[in-house]
Amino acid sequence: MAKWFENNMSAVREYPFDFERYMEQRLREIDNLDERRFMKEILLQGLGSAVQFMEEKYRKLERRVYDEYEPRANQYETVMTIVKREHYDPANKTLYPVADMDLDPEKLAEALSEEGRIFRGTIFFEGDDGRQRAFEETGRFAGVSGGEAALFCVKPASRYRDRIELLYRIFQANHAPWQTVHTGYLDKFYDVFQAAGNTGNIPSEEGVRLPLGEARLYCGEYTAFVRPDMLPLWNMEWIAFDSANFMVPRTDGICYEHEFSLDDREEGDGYLIRPNEDILEIRHEGKKMILKSKIELFEGWEALHIIQCPTVRSPDYDAPFLTNRRRDSFLCRYAEKSGTPLMTKTDLFRRIMELDVREFIEVTGYELSRETGGPAAPGMNWFVQDGLFPMEGRATLVFKFKEKMPGHYLNGSMARFVISQMQMEISEYRCVGVLV
Repeated sequence: MAKWFENNMSAVREYPFDFERYMEQRLREIDNLDERRFMKEILLQGLGSAVQFMEEKYRKLERRVYDEYEPRANQYETVMTIVKREHYDPANKTLYPVADMDLDPEKLAEALSEEGRIFRGTIFFEGDDGRQRAFEETGRFAGVSGGEAALFCVKPASRYRDRIELLYRIFQANHAPWQTVHTGYLDKFYDVFQAAGNTGNIPSEEGVRLPLGEARLYCGEYTAFVRPDMLPLWNMEWIAFDSANFMVPRTDGICYEHEFSLDDREEGDGYLIRPNEDILEIRHEGKKMILKSKIELFEGWEALHIIQCPTVRSPDYDAPFLTNRRRDSFLCRYAEKSGTPLMTKTDLFRRIMELDVREFIEVTGYELSRETGGPAAPGMNWFVQDGLFPMEGRATLVFKFKEKMPGHYLNGSMARFVISQMQMEISEYRCVGVLV
């Protein structure tokens, strides 16, 4: 069922029929070559031309119907990937570091180190969810620092989760509809700290070289999955701006309205103002954004630029792009314009197949359980809380996914992204997913 929809949802079409191939097959039944050539000429010039004319008319009609349902005017779709630090391309104007501080390891170490533990670097765990959980639960590993035995602890890199939570608050302040951000890469980054004390001996294995302190980390069975010195990138950049020479006083005589013009900005890109204590209100009006504030002049306010043009792959940008973009189709456009959720199996599968996960997983079915269980596993919208209808009291909707690339380290992340997005759309149930 899922495969049928995947192959037939790109447009409205009739049963495919190759008229020229059909004519060739029938002409082979004529044994006399002169008669065959004569009939072929008649069919191609007569009936063949008529068929081509009708097919062209049909395609134009189909295009007109398709274009009447405009796609969503979304300017806030996100893209993420990872690269080695040495391969980062600052000339690429479509991808920027999630955390600018990552470009300066010494400054990062100064910000993250604290009494009792020294920051030695950030690693990426390129393993499936099961191995990752076991690696995280282990927590402490032996190593070497400055030629001496050392003890290291690994912690999830919280600065990336903080960035996603900040992004959510920015969306809320700008009254922009939130979409689940695919954090499949960010959830696999860990900070490595050198703890007080040591293990007393130096392991014989080579270990993973950390960028700071001439340190090496020995992870045993997990060594093959640890990637040091990786950078997460996304299609967003921060823009600093100052107050213009002219502003409009409010009629109350207390507040000012400052304009952030979009006229000279990239067409189609999204812009969101980062809220601060001086901004009282943010409004979008056509080609400008209005910022209400009590101060007359300001400098250093920030806007988030979300780039919507096709993402450029610089040399050695080999990792897949993780996006929250939806696949465009006629049924997708029709469902959005009608605004009526069908809540059928077909509609459910359609929503999932619109997400950009089809290269990794495929939905194969679902089960509905009336039993209510404990809270679901942390998804990619952990900061969105529903205090009125707690998750623990909802029935469970279990989605089943098939791995298209068995064992790929992103399969579990793809399933969690789908579940997180479906949970935002289906509030009646507690959504969970399993790989089968």
